[in-house]
Amino acid sequence: MTNLCKICMAREGEWDRGTLVEHIRSAHGDEPESVEQVYPELREDVFAAEPPDEGRPDDGPRSPTESPTDTPSDELLGDSYGKKWFLIGVGGAGNNLLDAILLRRETLAENNERRARIWEGGLAGYGPLNTNVSELEQTYYAQEEKGYSRNDLLPNCIIGFGRHDYAGAGYRWDIGKRLMEADFEGDANPFQERWDMKTERIQDSQAVMFIHSVTKGTGCGATPVVADRLRSDVLADDTIVPKPLFSSVVIPSEGTEYSEYGGRAKVNGVVGLARTSRAVDAIIPFDNNRLESVGADIRPQIDGLEDYNPPQYTEINRPLVAFLEAFTMSSVPQFLDRDATMSIMGDVFDPADSFRPVEDKYRLNPDASFTPAVILAPVLGRSRADSFDRSKLEILVRNALFQNKLAEFDPTTAWGGTVLLYGPEEKMDDVSEFVADGTITEIISSEEFLDAGNVSGIETIDVHVKQLVTPDLDDVYLWGTLWNPEMPSLSEMYEQAQRLKQEGSSEQAENVRDEWDAVEALFSSLGRENMA
Repeated sequence: MTNLCKICMAREGEWDRGTLVEHIRSAHGDEPESVEQVYPELREDVFAAEPPDEGRPDDGPRSPTESPTDTPSDELLGDSYGKKWFLIGVGGAGNNLLDAILLRRETLAENNERRARIWEGGLAGYGPLNTNVSELEQTYYAQEEKGYSRNDLLPNCIIGFGRHDYAGAGYRWDIGKRLMEADFEGDANPFQERWDMKTERIQDSQAVMFIHSVTKGTGCGATPVVADRLRSDVLADDTIVPKPLFSSVVIPSEGTEYSEYGGRAKVNGVVGLARTSRAVDAIIPFDNNRLESVGADIRPQIDGLEDYNPPQYTEINRPLVAFLEAFTMSSVPQFLDRDATMSIMGDVFDPADSFRPVEDKYRLNPDASFTPAVILAPVLGRSRADSFDRSKLEILVRNALFQNKLAEFDPTTAWGGTVLLYGPEEKMDDVSEFVADGTITEIISSEEFLDAGNVSGIETIDVHVKQLVTPDLDDVYLWGTLWNPEMPSLSEMYEQAQRLKQEGSSEQAENVRDEWDAVEALFSSLGRENMA
């Protein structure tokens, strides 16, 4: 593996000093807690007396203009401030997806692809959480990223430390919830005291992304609790606009084993989505069957994935990573072009731009205890055309909204959406003309796709189109999130939970009743008829 600093994720060629110890001393000498946590074996060497550089006093940091390579982008890449995501993988599915992202970043770096900077410039930090130590042990994060033993994993990554046998939550979301709550009993703050999540990196990020499933116990039960506590215990409460919190969730799909025999998984999914919708701003749902059926053209190379992801997730995680990579690319700082190592040019939109425009389209209800998270239906299409006209752009939109949508939904029921077009400069020159004159917006809004003219209320169906020039790509891609559409797999899950709520006499049924207000708030917002 490439030699890199695990504190700032800068690689050896980007260090301002020759050895790892010299780099840590120079870049992180004022972060003794980070050094102690990540490199306890190097602490003594790092903080030993350093001879001053000739001609430069040793009582201050090197300024950007004194950098040996004079590359301000490298210094900014090494800083977590303003990077797009802090990623938290919760439960087995979340841990596997976090691994896939880290391996994708490593694959790009090993192949010397400039797109590695997308992740280097996009990740402020990351960490896995789980109730199952065996699942954690098998991850790339534990084995390669950290080199952890089981004893290391328990304090750094376990939910419910010291309160159970670390064997998982057993499809019981209520157990996952209780174990996470136990970590915060009294004045405990595991963010500061033990987890692999530096609070300053969470605070520096543009947004926090939770990655998890909602069909089992840990991701479903624990994620809303940790999201609430992150908001209250880590993020400043004096900001005018709170930091955006996202949830990328994997849900059971029609036509899978869950359809006939997975009643608990469906109920967990409904409760997990509803409880999560209280705690985060936006939820991106991914259907397993859609991830399995998308074209090979949006399955990126991720070397070593089969060594760490279970076989059933190896292929479906690839398009999911491709979607998140495009989302991350959209706000990689354009200063990266200063040293001619990368050229991402065009519109930069913040994470909040994907959901803020729709928040005030909800019906005004002064009695509501909360407004549920916006559901962002994910799409990702690709065109290999050499030149573009309206017809080829219509094919690209059709490819994204139908063949390669990553969750099952009806586009004509969405409240609008955000779209990003990106590709090589020579092809984006053609595409940009159609963005500027409104052709792309007109196509997406047409009757065949979003059917934006079919709305009964005064609110409009808005489509926001952004564009980027991205190096090292041969084709043009369309990435998008459509707001609050009707989703058949969610409707099926809702019906199962509703039957249990109405007719069940079990503890599970009572748990569903306790959460039904949140369920109704979320599911009554899906579909255009529910827009104000």
